Amino acid sequence: MSMVVDDIGPRPFTLGRLGGVFDVGMSLALLLMFSGAFLGPLISSGADAQEAGWVKYFFYPAYLVALLLMMRRPWATMNGFARSFLLLLPVMLALASTFWSLDSAITFRRAIALLMTTAFAIYLASRYDWSGLVELFATVFSLLAVMSLVFILLVPSRGIMQETHAGAWAGLWWEKNDLGMNMAKAAHLCLCAMIFKPKRAWLWGTLALLAIGLVLMSTSKTSLLALLLGLGGVGALYVFRRGPLIGIPLVFFGSTFAGAFMLGLEYAPKFMFGLIGKDPSLTGRTDIWEALFDQIKTHPWFGHGYAVFWLDETGPAFWVRQRTEWLVPTAHNGWLETWLSIGLLGVLLFALAYISTVITALRGVLSGKAAYWALVSTLVFLLFSLSESNILQQNNLGWTLFAATAAKLFGAGPLRRSHRAEAP
Repeated sequence: MSMVVDDIGPRPFTLGRLGGVFDVGMSLALLLMFSGAFLGPLISSGADAQEAGWVKYFFYPAYLVALLLMMRRPWATMNGFARSFLLLLPVMLALASTFWSLDSAITFRRAIALLMTTAFAIYLASRYDWSGLVELFATVFSLLAVMSLVFILLVPSRGIMQETHAGAWAGLWWEKNDLGMNMAKAAHLCLCAMIFKPKRAWLWGTLALLAIGLVLMSTSKTSLLALLLGLGGVGALYVFRRGPLIGIPLVFFGSTFAGAFMLGLEYAPKFMFGLIGKDPSLTGRTDIWEALFDQIKTHPWFGHGYAVFWLDETGPAFWVRQRTEWLVPTAHNGWLETWLSIGLLGVLLFALAYISTVITALRGVLSGKAAYWALVSTLVFLLFSLSESNILQQNNLGWTLFAATAAKLFGAGPLRRSHRAEAP
């Protein structure tokens, strides 16, 4: 799907073009804030970030800037909101969960933050065409890669983990999985930027190699799988688009490999997880999930309220931590985290939005370049959701990427002066 922006073609530097520079600059700044990269060097852990009262003030100016950006293009943003109603349904449920939350004040504040994060993502989908959106994201993640490398070289005592997972690179984040996850996305984005902007292939190729190196130095196995899925998915799509005679065997062998992998997990789990350096409990995650199901049963349909389950040390999280014998900070699974927050209804609403996103992305596999990012990134998002709490997260770069991609697939995009969307 190709969208046309109003201000195209060379022209003198005018107020209109100055406004475009402002849009891009502020969008980059907000995305960098949502990455959490500036909090990592200041706070020792993600749990401390949640407890630090001053952190919320860090984002209030970001919301004002996001509102200003949306007001600059109200018609396109309104069109994006209308087309993204499936994406907004679980967000609205999170806001409604204020009425039954364990802590209504915190749920309301964080649900508003989630709404603003999602609204900003929809604005990005409404403001940029696919090429511009991918290059914007690639620029943000490339900056994060370069800054992480510099931070590691200058402050190795903070950029490299010293106790748990000693020697693994964490960069600007709290621990290695954050660096690995973001750099896996960075490598995929740089590869997509090479496809969209071949004239700058040398730049994006160099940055992709840097991102790949950082994934390896993080020693994060899930991130390595995501990297292989991202780069392999782009390669598979390229081969598939060259013709069905090549695509049909590719699908056959891919399905056969997936089936063999699932059988291996079922009948030889220790061997399969040993191949990637994991134990069958996924570093204790399965113990957490078993304990969480007991708490889910107490509020199965509507949850405990958005983003409050882990806050009260004497609340339901206490029993999870007693059973697992460590201070569990999150569910380490996006679907279970959503179930805890807004119940099975919230899980089903997000599943509907996610499935619609994938189906829409599949419809564009053979047309345009968007599928190189849209389809593959939604699959990578699903992979991370199985081991990380990445669904419906406020002030979160990963959620912003998914929400912007979903909104774009649902039809958000720049409008012509007649306020009509450009046809595919």
